[in-house]
Amino acid sequence: MLFASLSLGGENFSIETESAKQYTGGIGRYLLGLGPDHKKIRILERQISFGPDQSYYFRVTGNAEELNAQVIQFQNRAWLLMALFGAILLIVSLLLVRSALKPLGVLQKRVRDVANGNSQTIEGDYPVEVAGLVEEANVLIASNQETLERARTQLGNLAHALKTPLSVITNEVRSSDSDNAALLVQQVAVMRDQIQLYLDRARFAARHNTIGTVTDVSPILQKMASVMGKIHPGIDVALLGDEVNQISFRGEAQDLEEMIGNLVDNACKWAKTKVVISLYPKHFGQRGETAIRAKSVTRNWLTIIVEDDGLGLSDEEIGIALKRGRRLDESKPGSGLGLSIVSELSSLYQGEFTLTRSELGGLQATLVLPAYKE
Repeated sequence: MLFASLSLGGENFSIETESAKQYTGGIGRYLLGLGPDHKKIRILERQISFGPDQSYYFRVTGNAEELNAQVIQFQNRAWLLMALFGAILLIVSLLLVRSALKPLGVLQKRVRDVANGNSQTIEGDYPVEVAGLVEEANVLIASNQETLERARTQLGNLAHALKTPLSVITNEVRSSDSDNAALLVQQVAVMRDQIQLYLDRARFAARHNTIGTVTDVSPILQKMASVMGKIHPGIDVALLGDEVNQISFRGEAQDLEEMIGNLVDNACKWAKTKVVISLYPKHFGQRGETAIRAKSVTRNWLTIIVEDDGLGLSDEEIGIALKRGRRLDESKPGSGLGLSIVSELSSLYQGEFTLTRSELGGLQATLVLPAYKE
């Protein structure tokens, strides 16, 4: 016997038995079916017994589409809440990581200040995890500076200790009537040049390894242009460059003065009426020198060009001019060491020095050096 509620309106519904699924406890099952107006319904069925021969099946139905809509709505809300929770968790994690790494950012800035010459030590308070590293780095910096100062002092002492005996030997040999006097004087001069060569190399290397030295280029170029103009009154020494006041050399002022002084002095000796000094900034990405590429790919560079309107040099003469102590014209004063010193210094700074023909007609010396950029 079938009993139906008034909600069916006297109609019946069909059941899809293949869709049956047992629910918790195995005392009932879920089914799908078609109700009035052929709408999909969901059916909950349970068997209840009142005696051996009195068992009844109770079935409760509901609109399956409405139930599905509610399930989808719940799922959407659940996904939204999980996404919101995930975003909050990500933001909190990023804030925690940023807060934890903030001392490392400060440490990076302090190390950069030391490298740029704005500070002698790494200053500031840091977490225990990096405080030991900072302390050891400061000890290393202080030890490096002390070692360099000691080396410079010893080099100076060595230079004076050797030059004085060599001068005495030279004077004694010149006053001698020996047939070998000229040969001895020549050999003493070779010894003096060799001593000066290796002293210069050691001194240049010590300067180059100094941490955090930055030099403004503009004052040195202006001073050299003014001084050389007075030493060579017949030569017009001009200084060009759109960004002259904004470029700094990553190195010591003495080295830059020695390089520029040698180049400008050499240009003034061979120029007819004019010498031009040009300064340009140039990042490594605009350069193609493989020698520098092997050293660094992120450094900034400056280019100094010194050119004159003299007769210039051939390729063979350029090779000779770069050799230490070789002079192309004995009528011009000098030791023949100028260009070779520039070449050695630029090499120690991982830069580049080249000689080519100038558009003015004479020689063009191009010097590429590491630059400091904030």
